[in-house]
Amino acid sequence: MTRSPRPDISVVLPTHNELSNLKILIPQIIRVLKSKSLEIIVVDDASTDGSSSWLKAQHRRYPLIHPLFGTKLRGIGFALHRGYNASKGEVIVSLDADLSLSPQIIPRLLAKINQGYDLVVGSRHHRLGKYEAPNPTVKQKRLISHLANSLIKTLLPIGITDFSLDCRAIRHGLWRQLKLQEKTNIWLIEMIITAAIKKARFTEIPVRFKDRRFGVSKLNLKREVLFTGYHVLGLIAQYYGNLLVRLP
Repeated sequence: MTRSPRPDISVVLPTHNELSNLKILIPQIIRVLKSKSLEIIVVDDASTDGSSSWLKAQHRRYPLIHPLFGTKLRGIGFALHRGYNASKGEVIVSLDADLSLSPQIIPRLLAKINQGYDLVVGSRHHRLGKYEAPNPTVKQKRLISHLANSLIKTLLPIGITDFSLDCRAIRHGLWRQLKLQEKTNIWLIEMIITAAIKKARFTEIPVRFKDRRFGVSKLNLKREVLFTGYHVLGLIAQYYGNLLVRLP
């Protein structure tokens, strides 16, 4: 497989110590999207589990796999931003690399793009979605995610029920217009709010979210609750401020 000058799809995977998951996930993505011209951009920040050597070897074998390496962890938003900026596909898709989401979701995201949407996000909290919680720790994460997203949905009723999941597809042209600033998980929320300000066409699809099989979650719940709330309120204020400016 060779990388075309302008692939149909760019898949961006932010990673840190996810080698066991990458060895399963990347072949699955290639199989699912075998009818498309494809590039897979793996943004690997400071992994110590052999990911770097493995990704370099995979790139030599499959030129469609493009690793980007960082020397330290700077947040998922920073990693995704680098991956999106490096993407050349007509449509950019991103997923977490921990196998919490099946690559079979990608054709469903793309189907909505083909219907004319500019941004499509996956939702664990959609009435048809599912957030599996096999143990108390994951149940706590699910509760916090549900409460936080419910609050944002109430304050910002734009038809989205899950603002914070890294499962989305966006047209390359819209991405170039957004000019996002955040570096943490808030980047995911900022993308949706900024797209709404731009009056882009967006929608969501229900997804089934599973607990990871390998590796350890990097999410710091206490930090996310305290840090995210303050910044998200600022983004929501920006959205409504923009609406007021547009009033006659």
